[in-house]
Amino acid sequence: MKGDHQGIAVEACVSRRVHDRLTLDVTIQLGQECGVVFGPSGAGKTSLLRLIAGLDRPDAGRVRVGDATWFDSTSAANLPLRSRRAGMIFQDDLLFPHLSVSANIRFGLNGLPRAESDRRACEVAELCGVERLLNRRPATLSGGERQRVGLARALAPRPRLLLCDEPVSAIDLDGRFALVDRLREVQAVERLPVLYVTHSPSEAIALGAKLFLLDGGRIIDQGPPLDVLARREGGGSSRLDDVRNVFRGLISDHAADRGETFIALENGPTLVVPFHDLSIGSVVTLAIRSDDLLLARGPILGLSARNVIAGFVDRVLPHGGDAEVIVRTGEVAWIVSVVLPAVSALDLRAGADVHLILKARSCHILESGRPTRGFASA
Repeated sequence: MKGDHQGIAVEACVSRRVHDRLTLDVTIQLGQECGVVFGPSGAGKTSLLRLIAGLDRPDAGRVRVGDATWFDSTSAANLPLRSRRAGMIFQDDLLFPHLSVSANIRFGLNGLPRAESDRRACEVAELCGVERLLNRRPATLSGGERQRVGLARALAPRPRLLLCDEPVSAIDLDGRFALVDRLREVQAVERLPVLYVTHSPSEAIALGAKLFLLDGGRIIDQGPPLDVLARREGGGSSRLDDVRNVFRGLISDHAADRGETFIALENGPTLVVPFHDLSIGSVVTLAIRSDDLLLARGPILGLSARNVIAGFVDRVLPHGGDAEVIVRTGEVAWIVSVVLPAVSALDLRAGADVHLILKARSCHILESGRPTRGFASA
């Protein structure tokens, strides 16, 4: 499936006095990628999304999406919210409780011919992993399922921009990363820009291609999420808490007698994980904490860990007393958290050959389903 979003970019240069202690003055540019707005509570993250969406009016500035001007204070242009084609998902899914999942998804498709509405609703339901929930009511769904339905509803009318305001904050940790992975797939398939608000470093790293660090109403840094977060100063611990590697993989085999399942990562190695009763060919979302990965140089013998994978160091990002080491194995990039003395002790530098060591039980399956678009089956 291809969206109609080729060449779309977002440019927002907006200012607004939010209250006595906060004036928002922000400029961002975003291509067909996921941008993360990151910062502490009260920094202006939600206010920025509201200004872009048209829920609030900037005091000055402009907002352009593709070739459309949504707001321009100089020319007095101010496209109404209903005409901006901005999809939005929030902490609260805001589903209509009296409607089925199917009816909720179709809500934004009123006016389309029935066949086209049916086709699009089924398309986004499958993409968001809710195709088996279509006849159910919101009250019967889990928090993660409700948010996936909200995502499908936002996508159905083909928005030109998707705005996400901390949509996973009320979901359990595993559910958060399952939804983050869904968002990554949605962005890749639909080819639309996504602006995602969070204060979670792990979500920012797992999802974003670009991070905008917002503090006191201003962008104080921007760039690749891990780079920006590693440059961040202040705060308590220097460690980037609970950073997870989130990968898509395919169940390739089982060894039930040994209690093992084999998962082939997309464009990467095959991992041994604890046995899971999933059909061979199932696609899964796999999460591995960066703290659960070990690095070694040279030959490795006599380990109980079931995964030893050869790779090389792409780069090292020190911060405080810790460092994040980016290791590549095939086309897969891993984030490995180490203490800073280990960098010098192991001579970890760009290009250095290393082995990743990973226990089977450190690999956590977050979500499973049928093979999805774009996955290169083994």
